[in-house]
Amino acid sequence: MAMDIGTIRGLGTLVVLLAFVGLALWVFSPRRKQAFDEATQLPFADDPEARSRLERAHDQTPGSERP
Repeated sequence: MAMDIGTIRGLGTLVVLLAFVGLALWVFSPRRKQAFDEATQLPFADDPEARSRLERAHDQTPGSERP
């Protein structure tokens, strides 16, 4: 079986597609939500004022539960 440039490009496209689908499944996995929610707060970790504003906003959100 000879591999020409079209076959190589097709396989490259397939690899990229599989990587994209795998990454999308990993990012949007419900099991990762808590870790990503914690990561979104990292920029505010050293700023007590911003942290208190976020906590007040979180407390005012209906149906929210604290981690």
